[in-house]
Amino acid sequence: MAQKLKNWLNWCGVAMPANDFLATNDMNMKATSWMAVMICGVLGAQELPLQKEEDRALLRRQSGTVFDIVTPVAQQAGKSTVWIWAGGKRQLCVGTVVGDGTQVLAKWSEIARSRGAELQCVSAGNETHAATLEGVYEDEDVALLHLKSGKLRPVVWAAGEKPALGKFLVAAGPGDTPLGMGVVSVKERSLRESDQAFVGVGAESHADGTGVVILQIAAQSPAESAGLQVGDIILSVNGARVSGLMEFRTMLAAKKPEEKVSVLFSRKGQEKTVEFVLASKAGHASFPQRRLEVMERMGGEISGVRDGFPSVLQTDMVLNPEECGGPVIDLSGNVVGITAARAGRIRSYVIPSQEVVSMLKQKPVAADLAKVATPEAGPQLSRTRAVRPRLNRPDMDRMRNRMKEMDKLLRQMDEEIQGLNR
Repeated sequence: MAQKLKNWLNWCGVAMPANDFLATNDMNMKATSWMAVMICGVLGAQELPLQKEEDRALLRRQSGTVFDIVTPVAQQAGKSTVWIWAGGKRQLCVGTVVGDGTQVLAKWSEIARSRGAELQCVSAGNETHAATLEGVYEDEDVALLHLKSGKLRPVVWAAGEKPALGKFLVAAGPGDTPLGMGVVSVKERSLRESDQAFVGVGAESHADGTGVVILQIAAQSPAESAGLQVGDIILSVNGARVSGLMEFRTMLAAKKPEEKVSVLFSRKGQEKTVEFVLASKAGHASFPQRRLEVMERMGGEISGVRDGFPSVLQTDMVLNPEECGGPVIDLSGNVVGITAARAGRIRSYVIPSQEVVSMLKQKPVAADLAKVATPEAGPQLSRTRAVRPRLNRPDMDRMRNRMKEMDKLLRQMDEEIQGLNR
């Protein structure tokens, strides 16, 4: 099964290592992002910008091929997955059957929206079970439900190592059809402020696509201590080139407080290198990244609670908020975690199975005592110039070049698939 999907991705021009499917430590962020865009486009999760109608048609034709390959892998986990409904009228999220088959894990912030309405768990065969709220794991934003009658098939958690960077994962849904798929783009880390690294810069992508331009520097921050200044262009971190703000943020997300980093930057055309120790994000206010937030929301609605998790893997799956809470599997069908949140345009979080097992050994907080997190307010997408990100000429030129490359790649994919059908 994995080999079939590997071959399909190779047709797309994505070179994979021969020894371990989609798992390589030196896979750079550009390759991972490109793969995510191609997969998301094939799945029909969202249309690519400036895409031609014939290209959309091609991707729609090929989506059947991908689903035929992945669907058998998701079938077993689908039997342990349910939709969570409130009062039989509103779908809240997805649930994962655990324990003896009478318990279900679901996303607490979505369950809290039910406002006391009766909860139902609906399985793949449309079998409906009334459920009660047994408790809440607040840090993980996970609710523990109990079926009033009947049992379902519980998941079997994968043992061994957690999915490596670049590993291909599938979000199972109730039944045979997966809800999403993608690769691990950032290895396991904590999203609690006390565990997150802090640099102290507000920045934006440089116009020519090389580095990020510093717009603000926080007082008494590592960046200020290192002598960085507004207008400096950060080019690389620990030798890894930075192409834009998203990549810069992703690099920092993998770092920890007290970790030493080397930063190459340009100031008035002269390149310099500084080294400094990262601080903890706790107690430091972050600079608002309005443009980035708008872009993150352009792919659709994101989860209201999408931060603060003690341990998550980051993937480039594209899910809807109500599709979170279900099991995540690898290409061998092993359940490696549950989806925690959709945090951006192509950014979703997965709680690893080992962390879920550990969590279940703890006693949850009583539902009436659990805090209900207030969804983080974000910029509203509108048609005003003040909100919509604007593209300058270099941005448009890069986009046109990328679309030409995509067009060439799509034609190559079409020729390969037509060749298989001869």
